[in-house]
Amino acid sequence: MNADVPNYDRVAKPAHVPDELVVDFDYFHPPGIDEGTVYTAWRRLHDGPDIVWTPHNGGHWILTRAEDIRWVQETYQTFSHEVFTIPRGASPVRMPPLTVDPPLHARYRAVLNPSFTPKRVQALGEQVRALTIELIEKLRPLGRCEFVGQFARIMPVTIFLGIVDLPLDRRDEFVEWAVGYIDASDQPTKDHYLGKVVAYLREVLDARAAEPGDDLLSRIAGWRGNPRFGGEHEVIGMAMLVFFGGLDTVANMLSFTAWHLAEHPELHRRLRDDPSIAARAAEEYIRRHGLSNTGRLVKHDVTYKGVTFKADEMVMVPISMSSMDDRLHADPLTVDFDRETPAHDTFGNGPHKCVGAPLARSELSIFLEEWTKRMPAVRLDPAHRPHSHSGSVNGVSSLHLEWDI
Repeated sequence: MNADVPNYDRVAKPAHVPDELVVDFDYFHPPGIDEGTVYTAWRRLHDGPDIVWTPHNGGHWILTRAEDIRWVQETYQTFSHEVFTIPRGASPVRMPPLTVDPPLHARYRAVLNPSFTPKRVQALGEQVRALTIELIEKLRPLGRCEFVGQFARIMPVTIFLGIVDLPLDRRDEFVEWAVGYIDASDQPTKDHYLGKVVAYLREVLDARAAEPGDDLLSRIAGWRGNPRFGGEHEVIGMAMLVFFGGLDTVANMLSFTAWHLAEHPELHRRLRDDPSIAARAAEEYIRRHGLSNTGRLVKHDVTYKGVTFKADEMVMVPISMSSMDDRLHADPLTVDFDRETPAHDTFGNGPHKCVGAPLARSELSIFLEEWTKRMPAVRLDPAHRPHSHSGSVNGVSSLHLEWDI
């Protein structure tokens, strides 16, 4: 195989990997996902060793326990974020600050941080609430909806497009590009959508450089004038990171949350009767539904828990496995609004903690308030089974809901 092409095939087990740690697990197609959800499929790994190795997608390690996931997230000197996709290609996509380790990553975070300050998030919250109410009021008289397409990929995406000042009438096209890239399990498909995103963002960044505004992409374009500017890959990389992050993750969190509420009307009623618990409930839904399955590049040999990670190997950090770890969370699959829980790992730990976390929390909390206040008890449509999927981001492919009107 060409070294520039990521290897999605199975590979032979390296000699240093013990036989008892090998699992037949393809994270794009986890066994059992068609019988339940992406989470029940992943959780089967908890039946085995804490750390396992799979020959799929070029071969890589998988961490299954919260303490190990956090250890890798925080030990960036050994487990680098400069390559975060599995399978690994020889020419990885660079998206600073995501793909830059400390201390250099801080310079790129400084470009993004001003768009997510408490003051900015509070101001955006007013827009989130108004749009959430508008969408709910349109849906309620219909008695049914496909939640992913009719709500989840509208509300947070519309807010994001305002942050970056991109045209709202191209929302569906942008979502198609982002989801197509993130969910692709083959390189030609990834390259197809990545090409569209890069070409578009180059045009936008050039336009913002010529006529800057008060938006995030203008701030990114302005990095070209910074004395520490290291090349065009930094600007396009930051723009890509923002683009992909803004168009997919919150939509999936909203969808998993709506799915769960449809199956648990008692929680819907509790939120309706006591909206003051919405922020706490949102945090519990965020804990329960870890989304990202990203990789780390091993920089040098290290032995941990009796497992030897070799330099240049890849280690997968599946956040959902931390969310479902019964060593950290009692009865972890249960959504408990009264849970006295330790800090979860959904937004990451260490220097690469998600910059958009405050906005995501706000959006989910507002959704819970308005959805449970304005909608009657919602249930799954028995004619359409919901579907979830696995990949670099866990997600909901379709969610058909119905209610009495």
